[in-house]
Amino acid sequence: MSLHTLGYVGFNATDLDDWRLYATGVLGMQAVDQTADALRLRMDGKHHRFAIHKSATPGFAYSGWDVGTRAELERLTAELTALGYPAAEGTEAERAFRRVVDLRVFTDPGGNRVELFYGQLSGCPFTPARQFGGFKTGELGLGHVVFMTRSVEAMMAFYAVIGLKMSDYIFIKPVQSMAYFMHLNARHHSLALLGGPQDVFHHIMIEANSLDDVGMANELALRQGRTVTMSLGKHTNDEVVSFYTMTPSGFELEYGCGGRTIDDQESWQVVEYDDISFWGHLGPLRPPV
Repeated sequence: MSLHTLGYVGFNATDLDDWRLYATGVLGMQAVDQTADALRLRMDGKHHRFAIHKSATPGFAYSGWDVGTRAELERLTAELTALGYPAAEGTEAERAFRRVVDLRVFTDPGGNRVELFYGQLSGCPFTPARQFGGFKTGELGLGHVVFMTRSVEAMMAFYAVIGLKMSDYIFIKPVQSMAYFMHLNARHHSLALLGGPQDVFHHIMIEANSLDDVGMANELALRQGRTVTMSLGKHTNDEVVSFYTMTPSGFELEYGCGGRTIDDQESWQVVEYDDISFWGHLGPLRPPV
């Protein structure tokens, strides 16, 4: 498999202080540093996993995927370029900010910035901002990202080239659209694609190590006055118990625990589920009956 993990993400926001309050006080992340232009947030031993950039237009900025080695970065760059996805070299400033050895920049069929990299700085001490049992990351990466797109087939083909494989799919009845879930390591999915009328970032998921941490984050989100967009529930396909909040960047963040893993990829069976959750997750995608 080509890709290793989803290594980092970048988002735009109008208010860095609000993101810091949300990330540290609700999510349990550590603020690494903050300037007038950016905030970096730590989840584990990597230098940072989230970068929040000051911008007049909030939303998704980029996703960074760890390909492991220079040889793999060169191979994927050549293959994607041959398929009509030319690469741009990461600048010295970008490499320094992301704390990686090298990176290449692509644009996926949905218009999203994709960064392939290797050599992410590791071994940094993680000190949560509140009492917290940590995140489930490591070889699974930081979590998963979800895009709504008008170009589902092209998006699946693009990400398949760089190593992602189908896990399963679900027909989302409230929006009358199919959602496709793709994995690149043992995490059930690192990427999901939801067919829709526009190309837009939908949500990011991060996984805590315990249900107590999820419950605490749920309570802290309510105490901070954050909008809970989907109530606590359990998903059918990845079995994550989670809830969703609206981030200061205007998209949703799923916070959960207990996700299943794909330990034997050769015997994995791709199936269709008829609902996104066993219970709960009441909200736009699963309204109360």
